[in-house]
Amino acid sequence: MSLKDNRQDFKDLIIKSIIVNYILTAIYSIISNKYKIEFTSDYHKIVCYLCVSAVFGLVIGKVIPHRIFNIILNKLHLGRTTNENIWDDVIRPNTWIRVFMKDGSSYLGLYKYGELFKSEPIIVLETYQKLDKDTDVVIDNSKNLNELIMLNTKDFDRIEITYNS
Repeated sequence: MSLKDNRQDFKDLIIKSIIVNYILTAIYSIISNKYKIEFTSDYHKIVCYLCVSAVFGLVIGKVIPHRIFNIILNKLHLGRTTNENIWDDVIRPNTWIRVFMKDGSSYLGLYKYGELFKSEPIIVLETYQKLDKDTDVVIDNSKNLNELIMLNTKDFDRIEITYNS
């Protein structure tokens, strides 16, 4: 029911499908009885169920991964997220990141994108500066939108994230 980029989760698909089918059939039965909806044939009933299920699946698929849904889960103190990637939880548009490398240098830049579903993903920064141990600017590409840098998270010591209002 959710639209995922990672299609490797087909474990127990038949059991999940049977459970979802039972739940949807129960919901349709309750709605049909409450509003006294009658179908002239089983064909009409199947087509109606198919259309409603497709629309319902698309709506749920768009709502669940949205940030607002995760905020609602947080407000309900569920402590869960629908995101499979930590970057989706912490990175928002116009997020500035300062990456401290193990050698003492650091990179300050605007998060562009990152690799998904990897144990040590690579992230890309734009409008970045490279700073040495004393925070002196070694490389300044803060005005150049055409210069990007790819950094491997295995080389990170820590990351500081700054959100713009």
